Amino acid sequence: MPVKGDVPWKRDEHTGAKHDIYRRYLERWFPILLNRRSKPWPSVTYAEGFSGPGIYSGGEFGSPIVAIKALTSQVPADKGVARFIFVDDDKRCTDLLNETLIRAFPKRPRSEDAMPVKVVTGTCKDHLEAALDGMHAWGKPIFANLDSWGNAPIPYRLLKRLATNVSSEVIVTFFPQHFVRFVSDMGEAGDELFGGDPTWRTVTDLAPAAKSRHILTCYRQTLKTAGFKYLLDFELVPRHGQPLYLVFGTGHPLGVQKMKDSLWEVDPVQGVGFRDPRDEQAETLFDIDEPILGPLTRLLERKLRENGPTSVQDLRTFTLFETVYRPEHVIRSLGPLLERGIIRTEDDRPLKIRSLVRHTSTPSDPRAEAAADAPS
Repeated sequence: MPVKGDVPWKRDEHTGAKHDIYRRYLERWFPILLNRRSKPWPSVTYAEGFSGPGIYSGGEFGSPIVAIKALTSQVPADKGVARFIFVDDDKRCTDLLNETLIRAFPKRPRSEDAMPVKVVTGTCKDHLEAALDGMHAWGKPIFANLDSWGNAPIPYRLLKRLATNVSSEVIVTFFPQHFVRFVSDMGEAGDELFGGDPTWRTVTDLAPAAKSRHILTCYRQTLKTAGFKYLLDFELVPRHGQPLYLVFGTGHPLGVQKMKDSLWEVDPVQGVGFRDPRDEQAETLFDIDEPILGPLTRLLERKLRENGPTSVQDLRTFTLFETVYRPEHVIRSLGPLLERGIIRTEDDRPLKIRSLVRHTSTPSDPRAEAAADAPS
């Protein structure tokens, strides 16, 4: 729906951090697809379903400008075609975005053929898929930035088509409070947003503290059902204000690795921390330069208690695809559990990637330990 109040508006804390993540990821995404030595793609598309005006009241550029700068800073102008589609249902936003594009790029960094840009006034639901059709984007990689803030629907049909499109990815952004309020008002009509699954509607039966996590869990399942094999979700938590959820979906593990690298490299001066939604103690990672590993330690302890003996390599895989942390954080996070006698390794050897680890509250599995000791 159109923005209430003035356009442009003030940029908040987590928007700055979010754009830093976008920039760092897209500076990897564009070169990997367009500039690689072996079989580069002839074209890619970056699309936004809720683009905004491209600038904030303080003069900071928005995500459309961030995305174009990520391309032009990393990929030579003669390397493939990069399309950009920006959709917003507030005409004030699209009018200002057109002006901002000219202001940010007074001299076109690429030709019209090498970098077509389309700005559309209309809803994501009714116009984004059609714009992708019109620009012949399907059949080539697409990165869809669906920053809805939770108060506008993202059609499941669009998510499913993106998931099945070659080498395509999506990042969905929403405020938990706005999203819970929105879906509660929708009732059964909101099932389509979750791929027809009504499970999300049990949010009305939950305590307030559990509502946001429930919606996120349901939305993760929606993206999996749509066809995104790998997911990464996390919270951006400002020192002042409400947290923001981001859910990233991709068909390739490399996408998760690169997005996670971008997350952990975000500029710490933004005043925003990260949080893993699965951490029951909801600890915020404000100091990114020296990771707070308590949440990962708790997650790994719970996994070992529930699953029995597990290799460190499997815990690294779990960490990559099911938490906000990096695989290299695993051994450091297991250290406190080992020191306190909560876990042990086979034959009490030092922790290594090939180590088999078990929770001391569960019996050992001789077959698993024998397999771990067998030569590879």
